[in-house]
Amino acid sequence: MSSATLVFQNAKWPVFKVFSVLLLGLLFLRDALWWDILLDERVVQPFLLLLTPAALVAVVRRQNPVWALIACCVPAGTVVGVFNLMEPLFNFDESAAIASPFVYAPLALGLVLAYALRVIAPPYQAGPEATGIAGVIFCLFLTAGSFGAFLIFNSLSPDSYVNAPSFQIAVAVVLCSFAFNNTAQLTVGEVLARGGLFTCLLAAVYAITLYTAGAASNDLRTSGPILAASFTLMATGALVVISASASGVRPPRDRELLTRDWHLTEAYVFITLIVFPPQTLLELMSI
Repeated sequence: MSSATLVFQNAKWPVFKVFSVLLLGLLFLRDALWWDILLDERVVQPFLLLLTPAALVAVVRRQNPVWALIACCVPAGTVVGVFNLMEPLFNFDESAAIASPFVYAPLALGLVLAYALRVIAPPYQAGPEATGIAGVIFCLFLTAGSFGAFLIFNSLSPDSYVNAPSFQIAVAVVLCSFAFNNTAQLTVGEVLARGGLFTCLLAAVYAITLYTAGAASNDLRTSGPILAASFTLMATGALVVISASASGVRPPRDRELLTRDWHLTEAYVFITLIVFPPQTLLELMSI
């Protein structure tokens, strides 16, 4: 290790970690528009609601909830982003979805919190078997129920999010994850978390493949159902990841948790930028 980094390595976290995060936060605070978007009620309310199961489970167990919240931040941002994208489309306001900054703000909030909370987090410990299968299923129903309640009270068409093909595909992906668990020997919670991630990745591939095929054949009548199914599939996969994380399940190392979060981010950004790209600078200048 280079001697130039020793002074930073030896500095205790109140001196170095907090200072560095506060400095970055103060620099971001200079941009009022950034915080207005990031802390808008359309972003914060559903986001915090999805973090509630992890906090409740930690309180009941009398455990520190920070790592469970960190593990839930990015998938929660993915779910809220899908809602903010689909809601205008379901209500025939396509321009609001395409141009809306709230499509990406929830994911940005999730990434910011996932890194910021690491400053106050205790030393990382894996939680492969923090709860049994009953606990994981309970967290799954609690998470789905929380988001379902949000849809009922905030969506103009909550029934539009009930997509049977998406749920069937998600169940099939999770079953495949269990079927091929003979090598890694993962616990139930770990398999569910991995299955949720695979579901989100499959949703991106599914949407782009069928959407581009429909566009190439000039048959756009199938695009609506395909996009609705793929985004519901991505939200379902992210909810499964939140459920497993809320139950206390985490990868063996923090690096693997970071990798999982970046895969979720890539899947969501990939599908939104391909299907609903914002206007380019040249297009804005030509208006």
